Amino acid sequence: MRSNGFPSALNRASGRRILRMCWRVSTRVQTSRNYTTTLETGPRKITPLEQIILTSIRATGPIPVSNYMQLCLGHPVYGYYMKGDPLGVAGDFITSPEITQVFGELIAVWFISALQAMIPPNGASATTGGHKRKLRLVELGPGRGTLSSDILRVLTGPLASRIGLPPVTNVHLVEMSPALRAKQEKTLERYTSAVSKPSNSHNPLSIEWHDHIDDIPVNDEDGTQTLVIANEFFDALPINIFEKAVDGWHEVLVDEYTSPNVLIPNNPGGGIISGASYPRTAGPTSTLASPAYHPRLRFVLSKEPVPVLALSTNKRFASLPVGTRVEYSRGSVGTMRSLARLIGGGDNEPQQEQGAERKSGGGLGLIIDYGAERFFSSSFRGFRNHEITDPFHQPGNSDLTANVDFATLKDAVEDFSNVCVHGAISQARFLVSMGLEARVAGLMRAAVAEEGRSSSSSSSPSVMSKEVTTTTTTTMMGKRRSEMIREGAMKLVDEGPVGMGKTFQVMALSSSSLVPPSPSPLLSVTTEGQDGAGADGGSGSSSASPLYPF
Repeated sequence: MRSNGFPSALNRASGRRILRMCWRVSTRVQTSRNYTTTLETGPRKITPLEQIILTSIRATGPIPVSNYMQLCLGHPVYGYYMKGDPLGVAGDFITSPEITQVFGELIAVWFISALQAMIPPNGASATTGGHKRKLRLVELGPGRGTLSSDILRVLTGPLASRIGLPPVTNVHLVEMSPALRAKQEKTLERYTSAVSKPSNSHNPLSIEWHDHIDDIPVNDEDGTQTLVIANEFFDALPINIFEKAVDGWHEVLVDEYTSPNVLIPNNPGGGIISGASYPRTAGPTSTLASPAYHPRLRFVLSKEPVPVLALSTNKRFASLPVGTRVEYSRGSVGTMRSLARLIGGGDNEPQQEQGAERKSGGGLGLIIDYGAERFFSSSFRGFRNHEITDPFHQPGNSDLTANVDFATLKDAVEDFSNVCVHGAISQARFLVSMGLEARVAGLMRAAVAEEGRSSSSSSSPSVMSKEVTTTTTTTMMGKRRSEMIREGAMKLVDEGPVGMGKTFQVMALSSSSLVPPSPSPLLSVTTEGQDGAGADGGSGSSSASPLYPF
C-alpha cells in the first residue's frame, strides 16, 4: 500500500455563506458530545427483538456489542434495516444524496478525473488483452438508489461519450433490506429500460443485488474497471468495544440489567462502578444515568482479559493508559480487504514487473463517512426520529452507528501492493475541490431560467395583469428553488463543529495501475446537465477545472 498526501489548505471564497447543519442531529437536548440525546422516562413496552436478546443472554451469558448490533440491524424479521425505509423526513435520518444531486455528480466527476489518467489521447487503453474496456459501478449500502442514479447520470451521459469513457455495463448493489431493494429498483429503472437506455451504453444496464461484498465477482479476466462508492456504510458495521486493564484487554459486553454493577459510558475512571455510586442525575458523564431511565440492558466488562491481536500488535494502541476504551470494527477490516480485492483485481500478489500486462482493469473506490484517522472510545449510539438516542433504546426500532476509524481502514489494506490509499480529507475539501461552487451556480441559474420559461408558456397573453402576476410569482418560485439548491449544497460543506463538511471524511482507493492525476485541465464540471438542462443553466460555458483533492 502507498499512502499519498494532498495539497495545502483549500481556498474558499471570502464571505461565502455556509449553513450549519448537525448531521443526523436535532437541537432539543445538547450534551457534551455535541449531539442530542433522547432519554426515556418510565417503564416502556419491550420490543420483540429486545425479548429475543434477553432470552439469549439468560441462556448463554453476556454478548459482544458486535452481536448486539448485528441482531438490532439485521435480524431477518425484527432487524431495523429489514423492516422498511429509514431515510427521509419521515424516517430517522437523511443522507447526503437525499439533500442534493450535486453530491453524486461530483463523485462521478472524481471517477472520471481519475479514469482519464488511464486513457491516452489516442484512446489506446480502450482495449486490453483483446477485451474492450468496460465499467461497472458498485455501491455499498445504496439507500434508495439516489446516489447511484446521480453518478450514473454523469457516467452514461453526453460528457462521458464525448471524452471516450468506457461504457458502464452493470451495477452491483450490496443491500440486505427487501424494502430498500424495491426502492432502488424503482429509482434505477431509467437505466435498465430498453426504451431509455443510457447514451454511453450499447444496452440497458444490468443491476444485481448482493447480501455481501464478497458475493460480487472480482472480474479479473475481461479488463472491467470497477468503481466502488461507500457512503455512510462503514458507520453501520458492527463494532466491538475493548477496555485496557493492567492484565490486558477486557471486552465490553451487553448484559441484562439486573446487577447493581453498571458500566457508565465516559466514566472518568473507566471500568465498572458500583450501584452505590450510580449518578443520580443525567450529566456529561453519562446518558444512561438518569433515575427516570429504565433500561433492560447494560454494558459490563468481561471477567478475564481477551486476546485482541489487532490491538496488542498495533503501535497505535501500545502506549494507551489503563482504563482507555477502544471501539474496533472487525467487520470494517474484512469489508475493506474485500473492497481492495475488487479494486486491485483479485487477491494480493507481488507487484507486477514494469510493462507486464494486467488482466484486470483495476479500479477506484471512495469511502465517505463520519469519523477521523484515529480510534474512538464512546461514539456508539442510536438514531431514531432524527435524534441521537441511547443504544439500548427500542432495540430493532432504532438505527445503531459508530464513528469510523479511517486509520484502521488504512491498516487493513497495508499489505496490498496492488492498492493505493489516498487521504482521508474532509468532505468540504473534497467537494469544493471537485467544483461544488461552479455546479451549484449553474443549477441555481437553471432553476430561475426554468421558472421563467414556464411562466411565459403558461400565461394568458390576453390578460396583462394575469401575465404580470404569473411572471412575478414564478420568478419568485425560481429564486426560492434556487436558494434551496444553494442551501442544500452548503450543508454538505459546513465546517462548523458538527457540520457535515468537517465531520465527514473522504478516503480514496485505486489500483496500482492508476496514476492519480495532477490538477486536471481535462474536465469542466459545468458541461453535464440534468433533465435536459446544462449544469450551467444551458449556457454551455466552462469554469475553472477542479483541483484533484488528494
